[in-house]
Amino acid sequence: MAETAAPRRVDYDLTHKAAPYLDAHLVFPLLEFLEEHTTYQAGDVRKARLALVAKTNMVDYAIEIREELDNNNARLEGIPTVAEMEGRRDSVFATLDRLEKQTENLRNLLEDADQVDELKAEGKFTKAHLAEAHSVTANDWVDYAEFAKFLYECGDYEGARDMLDHFLAINFPDGVSDTSADSDGRGFRALWGKFASEILLKNWDAAMADLLTLRSAIDERGFPPLQALQQRSWLCHWSLFVFFNHAKGHDGIIDLFLADKYLQAIQTNCPWLLRYLTCAVVINKRRRSTLKDLVRVVSQETDLSGDPTTSFLDSLYIKFDFDEAQNTLANCETALRADYFLCNCADAFMADARLFVFETYCRIHTCIDIEMLAGKLVMDKDKAERWVVDLIRGSLLDAKVDSGANTVVMGAKQPSVYDQVVDKTRDLSQRTAALLGALEAKVCAEA
Repeated sequence: MAETAAPRRVDYDLTHKAAPYLDAHLVFPLLEFLEEHTTYQAGDVRKARLALVAKTNMVDYAIEIREELDNNNARLEGIPTVAEMEGRRDSVFATLDRLEKQTENLRNLLEDADQVDELKAEGKFTKAHLAEAHSVTANDWVDYAEFAKFLYECGDYEGARDMLDHFLAINFPDGVSDTSADSDGRGFRALWGKFASEILLKNWDAAMADLLTLRSAIDERGFPPLQALQQRSWLCHWSLFVFFNHAKGHDGIIDLFLADKYLQAIQTNCPWLLRYLTCAVVINKRRRSTLKDLVRVVSQETDLSGDPTTSFLDSLYIKFDFDEAQNTLANCETALRADYFLCNCADAFMADARLFVFETYCRIHTCIDIEMLAGKLVMDKDKAERWVVDLIRGSLLDAKVDSGANTVVMGAKQPSVYDQVVDKTRDLSQRTAALLGALEAKVCAEA
């Protein structure tokens, strides 16, 4: 019987699943990563990038990619020719000239930092004052927002971010959660644009603030159920950029993805996102109490074959099949190394996952053969023995190593009443704070 081929990195790539939930500009970093770190054909990745770029105003970049592919004699069915792109470039420049003229007065006003600071200090940085003192009309703001989006499509994320920041601050000082103040959704769409710009500029603190604002807006704007489900699915995907780059991101993804409405969106529309939740829970030692919730969620999934990280939890904590857990753990590293968001977490995940296997195995054995243990941990024998010794020295394991018999002898220590109480109440303060926050929000809404 022929041996099954070892999974390749491309077998675990989720880009094709995530892309429909991302803005085209957010897919660019993922494609660049794939070109460098997977075995996809370089020409195939470039064609995918060209298909995305062709929809934006980054015409020169599209022409550059097209010419590269033409030189490689690649088949380019359904993609505009260089001549067609050059014609579109003329249209883009014409639109640029029009929007620059239409927004010139308002841009000159808002780009004058000294004047803006003065208006803010005097409490006059408002829509009403600008209309009265500078004759700024509603149509001027429509043109201003259109120009911001135009700059974003051109790849000028900083310019777009600055314009959208002014647009939101002046037109929606109280936020975009109230549909009576944003009946046409222009402010809500501007907030999504600003969020994308902050992500692409790698301003993670600002992006985190926008993420939280968007979450509140989605929850409070009263979308129909299906539309709300779609909005939450988009936010979950966009949030990955923030959560795996921000200092507090691993806590944030656990809070968001395990929230009832967002978990419902994930289970309904995008169960592949459980990979990211699994990774965050496994490597976040301070939030180990959420492991039980994650295992419950994983147990409800009917098909885990495409993702080794969730399959690992299923094998270890639901089936208690150590051999299967061993096999899936070996594939976890391949999957994580091939993932744009998780590649830097691979080492931490593997270390903590091995600890999970060891802890679970130790609960049902008092004497463990080191060579057999090394196989379960996907390590060689000497490395496994050093790893166990380090755990004992670090007071993370009550055991001793019998070098003569090549075994690990477990201690008989039972958890103290104090340890049990601490474990049960570990998240009590966080849950209390969340309950108080929800209560305060309800009281304010009713006031």
